[in-house]
Amino acid sequence: MCGIAGVLNYARRTPVEPATVSRMCAAMRHRGPDASGQLFRPAFGLGLGSVRLSIIDIGGGDQPISNEDGTIWTVFNGEIYNFQDLRTQLQQRGHQFKTRADTEVLVHLYEEKRADLVDDLIGDFAFAIWDDRTGELLLARDRLGVKPLYYADHNGQLAFASTLPALLEGCDAPREIDPRALLSYLTFRCIQAPLSVYRHMRKLPPGHVLTARGHDVRTRQYWRLKLEPDESRPLESFSEELDALLNDAIRRQMVADVPLGAFLSGGLDSSAVVRAMTEFSSGPVKAFSIGFREHRYDESPYFKLLARELGIEHHQLVFEPHLLDDVQNIVQMFGEPCAITSGFPLYYLSKLARQHVTVALSGDGPDEIFAGYELRYRYLQSARRAQHALPRPILSMANRLAQLTRTVKTTGPLGNRLRRMRKFCELVRLAPEQWMPYLTVNHTPLTEPAAVLGLALAPDDTLPYVTAFRQQPGGADWLLPFLYADITVVLPDEMFTKLDCMTMAHSLEGRVPLCDHRIAELASRIPSRMKFDGYTGKLVFRRAVEARLPRVIAERPKWGFNVPIDAWFRTDLRALATDVLTSTSFRQSGLFNPDVARMILEEHCAERQNYGSLIWALMVFEIWRRSFGSAHGQSALETPPSPAAANGSLPPAA
Repeated sequence: MCGIAGVLNYARRTPVEPATVSRMCAAMRHRGPDASGQLFRPAFGLGLGSVRLSIIDIGGGDQPISNEDGTIWTVFNGEIYNFQDLRTQLQQRGHQFKTRADTEVLVHLYEEKRADLVDDLIGDFAFAIWDDRTGELLLARDRLGVKPLYYADHNGQLAFASTLPALLEGCDAPREIDPRALLSYLTFRCIQAPLSVYRHMRKLPPGHVLTARGHDVRTRQYWRLKLEPDESRPLESFSEELDALLNDAIRRQMVADVPLGAFLSGGLDSSAVVRAMTEFSSGPVKAFSIGFREHRYDESPYFKLLARELGIEHHQLVFEPHLLDDVQNIVQMFGEPCAITSGFPLYYLSKLARQHVTVALSGDGPDEIFAGYELRYRYLQSARRAQHALPRPILSMANRLAQLTRTVKTTGPLGNRLRRMRKFCELVRLAPEQWMPYLTVNHTPLTEPAAVLGLALAPDDTLPYVTAFRQQPGGADWLLPFLYADITVVLPDEMFTKLDCMTMAHSLEGRVPLCDHRIAELASRIPSRMKFDGYTGKLVFRRAVEARLPRVIAERPKWGFNVPIDAWFRTDLRALATDVLTSTSFRQSGLFNPDVARMILEEHCAERQNYGSLIWALMVFEIWRRSFGSAHGQSALETPPSPAAANGSLPPAA
């Protein structure tokens, strides 16, 4: 795992100052504390930089790395899990290697296939390749978007980096906040690719390459997942193939020259990873878990059960609200606004793991790939049936009656039932592509983005999630568009963003073996009825792993790595929320309506609504804004501080 950065002044070909690349690397030093390197080509206006977390070939794999004659160079973030196979093939064709690192495979494969080298790679990656012979720069991101890559193409300059703060250090593009990014953020609590918080900076989408040669800068999608179910195969056939792929992916991702372990939640996915690791490990597997004091969020009975049964080396901690005293550090490590609440316990879990290992395998992925969100899909299935069975006037009348219950407190069994009833009545009046944005936002008149924001908004149908939903035909299989949007948008922009930023905050490499692209491609051929049967999710995945796990874990429903944020904002975190959302800084920012924010907080604390997620999103954005700049619109933001300089306290409110 590393951080990469670079600048190409392709229009004027002015040399890149070494100090610029040094600043870019310094802004992401936490991603690569072991080594750094730079490459400059003044005649082309090019500068490349890398910071390295040494995982494979610790002493010999420093970057940039070149081919035999020094005409092709690369900086690389991630891992190529089939690099040993590729290395053998390349050596048989006459290529000479000078390191044992997986990085070097890239330059030799590029010699043969140029931009098409990505087709041969099994891995999680973001890299840049420079070709002295042609003056071409190639950027690439892995198929599912496990590794991040930001870039800006502005005024004849192309700049890129693994993090947004690093990009800002070398980028001349204006720092204008993008209203579409704010809409994405308020809806999904993250900013979905290709958007970034800044209008003139973008994320390279998963499965894309970018090439720059002369004045010609273009992007190309080299891989797209197509959900085309094969109804001719039985479930057992799919589960057997899946079992083989799962084991191959986990085995490949256990290759490292440094200590390696895994995150263990006690759920099906992480338990399957740890169980397989015990088969491929010569010693006890190291696993790391986090529990909660609130019983309904705590999975400790399950991860303790598996730890005892497998005889692993197990480390655990309990997450407490006071740990959010480090909120400033955590927000800065995300680099741009991200209010995914499960990221915050992951920050501390990663801190615990880094005391023992340098690489941690995670169980992320099967929920999106194999339809694991059971409650959500049952809910959507019911909404679909209601839309088909009931006339629109009946649905409208039911919605009007449901709104009469808004004054009932949301705490307690009755309040929760009424809240769910209101949401359902509102949901069925919408088009299916709007269901997930609606559910995520927890819409009420107060939480409509138009009410919360002080900026003009783009239409809802510009959201990347909605665009992805419309790209996948559903037909009789109503679940396909939801699965496609989950895999192509939610997985990279929520799950992988959280994992990458929170592990890298502690110089820990997070790997996701269950998101090997070959597994996703197999899943794309499995009918939805073999994933979700109307009640239980991940059916085919469960069948593939259940024989190796305790029955109580193999049959567990989806639990989720959630945080009791609603309760905390009424107790432990109420003072912090009040301080941030009523501050002069928040009121004067012009980004959000301060009166609406105050009412949202009051409604939540009075238990009339559960607005914890939105309160957290507004707080995170304000803390991010104080850290990285205070202007918006056409104004330039201040240069952000290095994340390493964060001191754990909130920045000044003025």
